[in-house]
Amino acid sequence: MKPERRVAILWRGDRKARNQATTENNRFSAVFAEFQKHGFRAEPAIYDDSFAEEVLEQLLDVDGVLVWVNPVQDGADRAVLNEVLREVASHGVFVSTHPDTILKLGTKEVLFQTREMDWGGDIYLYKSIEELGTQLPSRLANGASRVLKQNRGNGGHGIWRVDLVEGTLKTEPTVRVIQAERDSTGQQMALCDFVKKCEAYFAGSGQMIDQPFHSPVPNGMVRCYMSQNQVVGFGHQYVTALLHEPKEPQPRLYHPETKPEFQTLKTKMENKWLPQLQALLNIETASLPIIWDADFLSGPKAPNGEEPYVLCEINVSSVHPYPESAVPYLVKNAVEQVLVRRK
Repeated sequence: MKPERRVAILWRGDRKARNQATTENNRFSAVFAEFQKHGFRAEPAIYDDSFAEEVLEQLLDVDGVLVWVNPVQDGADRAVLNEVLREVASHGVFVSTHPDTILKLGTKEVLFQTREMDWGGDIYLYKSIEELGTQLPSRLANGASRVLKQNRGNGGHGIWRVDLVEGTLKTEPTVRVIQAERDSTGQQMALCDFVKKCEAYFAGSGQMIDQPFHSPVPNGMVRCYMSQNQVVGFGHQYVTALLHEPKEPQPRLYHPETKPEFQTLKTKMENKWLPQLQALLNIETASLPIIWDADFLSGPKAPNGEEPYVLCEINVSSVHPYPESAVPYLVKNAVEQVLVRRK
């Protein structure tokens, strides 16, 4: 008789949430049910730093763990959790997404590293607050909007649209800024004050990415959902976060991987861009996340009239929600990875 295969589904919560968690009373119920179809037993693994050792013992006793934890949430980071996951992976447990893969793929620095790919462009990397202060003015001088992003984060925090106020560059440079967080409003301030506001983003090994602002009007943003190297669905949303004109946020609409309008993007992602990305970052297919996504806006029209896609960011730490079409793929790929490791 073959031994029963077990996987854990991990997300953040308190002691009460851990004690009360079942396979049905959470947002991953469809994932739990899909594992059952493959003969796997999936179990919840609610995590908090205060009982990290308890979760470690649980994970050492399963065959795989799928993780949905933001890099920063309610003031808590992933430092302790990442060490737990590295320990678990060292014992042969399949971990997705492994913390080392997140360091390669899940930071804004990827935009700079892939700037020469078709989805790239005029992108800069500031490694210090001094570089930001001395180099940003020249990049604003032509009147174009720039978007500055801290290297790690989520929820729009630390993502700013910056515009130079006309006629101020040679006197006292003044900028108009707005953050991508929900309900943010535009502000006007001296450029030096904005630079000071960004100082916290450079703490430790922090850095910032600078790329052109591409308007979401009229085509919106397309989120391409991936399971390892397969496109498994799409999200389409008319984002309003960095628009100066007040607009109501629009809901993201979810579509299967067969959506006709996005087949060009699907083909480019699977056949061209992803192999290039893996080569640049040295990531094997087996190490790609079980569920991840890439956000795209339309860039300037090419000479042939085509509107190219421009990469805005890649999300790997806690991708949710996602299209229903993604669930069978992500579970199938997780099952395959577990079986390979447990042969």
